[in-house]
Amino acid sequence: MNRLSPRSLRVRLTFWYSCALVLVTLILAGASRWALAVSLNHALDQSLRYRLIGLHGFIEENSHAGWDRLTTKLRELDHLGELFQVFGPQGELIAQSDGLARHHVRRRPPPDPGAGMLFRNTGPHRFPLRMATQRIYVDGQPLVIEVADPQAKFHNVLSEFYSVLFLALPFVLALAALGGYWLSSRALSPVNRIIEEARAIDSANLTARLSVPASGDELQRLSETLNGMLGRVEQSLRQVRQFTADASHELRAPMTLIYTAAQFALRRERSPDELKESLRKIFHAAKRCTELINQLLWLARSDAGTARMELVSTDLVALVEEVVSEVMVLASDKGLTVSINVPEEPIRAEVDEASFRRMLLILLDNAIKYTTAGGSVTLRVREDTSDAVIAVTDTGMGIPAEQLPFIFDRFWRADQVRSRDTGGTGLGLAIAREIAGSHGAELSVESSPGQGSTFTVRLRRSTGELSTVRTSSEQPV
Repeated sequence: MNRLSPRSLRVRLTFWYSCALVLVTLILAGASRWALAVSLNHALDQSLRYRLIGLHGFIEENSHAGWDRLTTKLRELDHLGELFQVFGPQGELIAQSDGLARHHVRRRPPPDPGAGMLFRNTGPHRFPLRMATQRIYVDGQPLVIEVADPQAKFHNVLSEFYSVLFLALPFVLALAALGGYWLSSRALSPVNRIIEEARAIDSANLTARLSVPASGDELQRLSETLNGMLGRVEQSLRQVRQFTADASHELRAPMTLIYTAAQFALRRERSPDELKESLRKIFHAAKRCTELINQLLWLARSDAGTARMELVSTDLVALVEEVVSEVMVLASDKGLTVSINVPEEPIRAEVDEASFRRMLLILLDNAIKYTTAGGSVTLRVREDTSDAVIAVTDTGMGIPAEQLPFIFDRFWRADQVRSRDTGGTGLGLAIAREIAGSHGAELSVESSPGQGSTFTVRLRRSTGELSTVRTSSEQPV
């Protein structure tokens, strides 16, 4: 994007910074003008106060000679340039300076100043004045004296202040724009670096990470967050690629067998027994493909979260007994002993019966597959505080400790533990974990080589009556 585009964050930051600075400048200018006017008025009032005191003293000095003599002295004083006027006991004008007379300042009595001094703005429009008024007493007679100063003294100062302000404002605006652009460029330079580094990362280079500035601010947190997201994306993409490769690998063997058996049967005339054998191989290979496809479909729907599962308050003891009865034949054919240890009282939990049954069948089938003849499989159900605990224990070959973290991964196999000869697809335990997770349950394993394995499902018990809850998951296909 063009750096000078109106949509650019740099330009918008510069604009708002400049507007804010100009607004602050205008506010400060207004406050300064008010403070300057108040200060000038205060200084003017102080000058007027001293002049009132001086005029008061002059009147007192000349009042001893009589009233007529005082009036004469005041009239002699009015031509000296001082702006003043004196009103007699009846409000009549006794004396007015030439400066006030020339500007036609009103000759009416002023407002009552009370016992102190009264300061006010007055005078004609073309000659505004700041005037101070005071009542004094001479030989028991009240007089009102006033002194004034033109307000133009400080109006000129204010005018010069505004002139300087408006002349400086364009320079302030230009300086604000340049400073804002520079500051925004400095502030956004790490963001530009993050953008460039992020653009260089693609699906073929997901191991790359953004550089993290040691600034301790939001940019560091942003870089760390993006790196965490890239790590999750990399892991997800790696899992998808591995899942696709494993699925292709798993499907290739049965499809190759189907193709080879069909090609063998069609190459020349075959006897009925030979054709039956070819069909038998095709049937078993197709069955394996169907089972794998169904499991892949279940996992895909579970990952998408588009399916729904109905959770119902179910007696886990009765459900476990039914599941064990279904696998008895399979265990007997292999020469294994299957035992069950359950309490007499029901243990209820909110489960989807069909999918939960499937999870138990997966765990029991897994135990039977990897336990040699003469071994045993035990299924236990018990209560633990507020949880129900189901444990499937076998006396099979066990799993090495270094491989335990991977047994719930899709298509995971260990040569010493699993083999395609058992008929497994490597998806059973992954599906069991998904089912457990959709029930809010925890599926864990403990195992030692040569001592067997124990898979434990822990989920919260329910105490209420039969109820139905909808949640995002999938019923078995």
